[in-house]
Amino acid sequence: REMREYDEMREKIIKTSRDVQKLSKQAIFSLHRKDFKRAEEQLSKALSTTKTLLPLVKEKPTLRYGSFSNALEEYAEARIFQHYLSHGKLLTSTAMEDVEKEEYLGGVLDFSGELNRYAVARATARDVASVKKCRDLVEKIMDQYLQFDFRNSSLRKKYDALKYTLKNMEVNVLLPYWHSWVLFAS
Repeated sequence: REMREYDEMREKIIKTSRDVQKLSKQAIFSLHRKDFKRAEEQLSKALSTTKTLLPLVKEKPTLRYGSFSNALEEYAEARIFQHYLSHGKLLTSTAMEDVEKEEYLGGVLDFSGELNRYAVARATARDVASVKKCRDLVEKIMDQYLQFDFRNSSLRKKYDALKYTLKNMEVNVLLPYWHSWVLFAS
């Protein structure tokens, strides 16, 4: 009986976490399209859906890991991206409601990929200042993450992707504008 109840809770968390993850992904898509109102609605719904699962996760903490944690990481990524677009800086972990440190760290790493896509769009619009600001933030994130020893943690692959993102921003996004910077500097 106890195993059946645990399995039912687990299934509910898995199914509902999919909704949180989907809403968060949709919010990121909305943010890239500059539909900030829709993104906020999607993220608010994702948060309220998350809150319905918190009592189950608090009752059985082992249920946090897996689907629920992955959904919160996606939610963190979306909130961080939203905050960056609104305020031009990284959202702090303390500002993330119901998100644990590792979920936040994963969200920041995933956010760097969204920032790369955003930088490409800004480069296409020839907005050199925004592209440089994106690159500088990714470099600061990289500097902070160099202090961690990821070894074989779940964050390792994401950290490796961060290194690629930084290199991509430098080579593919910023390099074509190098000549304009040299001219501005002189």
